[in-house]
Amino acid sequence: MNIYLDIDGVLLANEKNLALGATDFIKYAADHFEVYWLTTHCMDGEVEHAIKYVQRATTEDLRPWLRTFKPVKWNIKKTEAIDFSKPFLWFDDDCYSGERMDLRSHGVFNSWIEVNLSKYPDQMVHELKLTQSIVESQDQ
Repeated sequence: MNIYLDIDGVLLANEKNLALGATDFIKYAADHFEVYWLTTHCMDGEVEHAIKYVQRATTEDLRPWLRTFKPVKWNIKKTEAIDFSKPFLWFDDDCYSGERMDLRSHGVFNSWIEVNLSKYPDQMVHELKLTQSIVESQDQ
């Protein structure tokens, strides 16, 4: 299963702080999934800015895990970069109407996980549990 990750409002709670649980989520996702950056911070396929942008919000060196996240390219809609032929989860705080239409047309609207850190500041702790349950079910 692929994971697509946004940064702002998902991994970062604000400009200076990682979201609660984001560190463990990053490590677990990197160790168990194919993870793709799906963020405006590297929509051109260049990941170094995204890595630095996340890393500046923590004193722990997450670069070994962040560097395993693969780049994607897109222009207008993030769904341009999603491989719909494989199961995926897309963690993002926003999904625009055109992106919603793309997800619905492929029958995968529920693959978008809406992250709302202002309402659920510890949501990434719970999303870690979701990813762990997926891995556990695959191991059985």
